[in-house]
Amino acid sequence: GPPDDRFVYLSDVLPTAWQAVEYADVPEGGTVAVLGLGPIGDMAARIALHRGASLVIGIDLVPDRLTRAAARGVTCLDLRAYGKDIGDAVRERTGGRGTDAVIDAVGMEAHGAPVAKAGQWITGHLPDAVAKQLMEHAGLDRLSALYAAIDIVRRGGTISLSGVYGGSTDPLPLRTMFDKQIQLRMGQANVKRWIPDLLPLLTDQDPLGVDGFATHHVPLEDAPQAYNDFQAKSDGMVKTLLRP
Repeated sequence: GPPDDRFVYLSDVLPTAWQAVEYADVPEGGTVAVLGLGPIGDMAARIALHRGASLVIGIDLVPDRLTRAAARGVTCLDLRAYGKDIGDAVRERTGGRGTDAVIDAVGMEAHGAPVAKAGQWITGHLPDAVAKQLMEHAGLDRLSALYAAIDIVRRGGTISLSGVYGGSTDPLPLRTMFDKQIQLRMGQANVKRWIPDLLPLLTDQDPLGVDGFATHHVPLEDAPQAYNDFQAKSDGMVKTLLRP
């Protein structure tokens, strides 16, 4: 039941989301935009609100995920409605400045960038050894979310990168980043580092809503279909717990 589920998240969702917010360095009462409201982005938005952010803007294009985050007090923007104007939409809600921080919880799965998408499709159909060599030496990612983060964040703000980028030749707009004085923090979650901070929150008061965080509970033998549903963002799936 839910009391046991709380501790399952200590191995993945909670430490990754906590570190994403920690790295975002949102000032007291500050503002943060979260790109992508999957498991990590959804939980990062909850943590940011819990830690005192005055405004958390969640950005996604999946209606179920937007509705879910909005129910927790997140100001949600549908990327389908704003498209490339998403930066303007965020600035309209932050006095024209942009948010103090942006958390990119999307990474290489971002929509857009058709050339890089084609490259990922190709490597996905190559033998593992060949695909690995290609990505290591000529890898490209779909950088739409990261470019959006650079646009959205205010001057002197911070971008926290929790979404995974695996390419080795990703082009970054360094001139823009330099001009905006952007701080960029990233990396794999240091799980053990954050457990002492997280354990006090896994109480019956459940401030982060972990007891109801999973949208689906399925038996282990249904895992292949669950992975397909998650990738397709179908059936309202955000987080699934597999039960042996």
